Amino acid sequence: MFVYLDETEFGEGRFSGYACLITPCRIEQAVIDEALENLRNDPDRLDSVQTPMDDRTLQRSFFHAADDSKNAHSHLCRAISKHVKGDFRSHVFHTTKHSFSSKEDLYDLASKLAVVGLFSRTTELTFVFEQRGGLNVGALLTKWWPDLWFDLARSAYVSPFIVKYYPKVTFEVSDKLEPGLQVVDFMLWAAQKARMDARSQWFDRLPGWSKCKTTTEDGGWEGESIRMLEPEALDSRRYDVEHCKFDDPKFSEIGILWQFIANVQAVINKSYFLKDKARIDHFFTDIEYLYLQREAIHGVAHIKKMAACFIKLFDNVGVVQKETPPNDKTFWLAARKCMALVFYDGVDAWFHATRLADIRTQLIEQETNYLSMGVDDDSIVA
Repeated sequence: MFVYLDETEFGEGRFSGYACLITPCRIEQAVIDEALENLRNDPDRLDSVQTPMDDRTLQRSFFHAADDSKNAHSHLCRAISKHVKGDFRSHVFHTTKHSFSSKEDLYDLASKLAVVGLFSRTTELTFVFEQRGGLNVGALLTKWWPDLWFDLARSAYVSPFIVKYYPKVTFEVSDKLEPGLQVVDFMLWAAQKARMDARSQWFDRLPGWSKCKTTTEDGGWEGESIRMLEPEALDSRRYDVEHCKFDDPKFSEIGILWQFIANVQAVINKSYFLKDKARIDHFFTDIEYLYLQREAIHGVAHIKKMAACFIKLFDNVGVVQKETPPNDKTFWLAARKCMALVFYDGVDAWFHATRLADIRTQLIEQETNYLSMGVDDDSIVA
């Protein structure tokens, strides 16, 4: 999937707006070319008010909503409706009601909010940002992705029933000529225009089978979303909250922990031998290390490496399939919840990680073969 991200300021600096457009395919130049050609041939371009703006748009050969005429808006909106399929989200912050330390911090939060649900949908992502003069996008990306993934991995403790792929991620920094950035720029402009002027119809003219507007109680944050992509069918889900029946007494016994450790290592071992590594190649060095170190004694840091790798593998290799027996689904979801706890701060999380490390050491000293399960079994398939 492709994720196009854009930012804007409006209301004389009182608002900062951020948006993302998620599409299954890259938005091609043909979308822009069609809209430009239709604008060039539009008889309404002869209007004295519109002509200078339209000539400027045609001369530069790209759309920029804040500088374009209603004619240009109309033709780009039609091209989007005809060719673009994706989900749009925008977030608007009232800058005077927040105490962000920098523009980068605000952009960091907004972009994370925009894409957080995306990791339940795909194993490969390309993020496309516009290069901004005052925004160090390269430094932001270096920090943004690891932090976001850490938050997602940790959330597996609270919501182990939510699919979380660990996608192969590519970052692109482009200029205003990038077709997808022109599209998301218009959509964000239309959303903020509707917020500032109730008479504006551009946001309503954008396609989508559902649209939503949200706001906080104090009015400090607001947002819009448009869904153009069909959601996953409920009957196609491999697992869900109904499989998180952790009230079984066995999940309260310390004996279940050695089973978690052994089976987490088995998933890592099996993944090491997968013939098709397309979904795991971008973190295969972690898998290889943990496989080769499966019988070596390590401490808490190693348990955290195991937990991170297992959570990355869980959906990428499909540990739980639709046909997996319900009790087995519960076991695997409980294992993911157990491993995710090590990422939290505090005494309880540290004690938990230490206990898992001790159990792993006991398995190596007493039952080494338990950590070699799956070495000769490549039944897990991507």
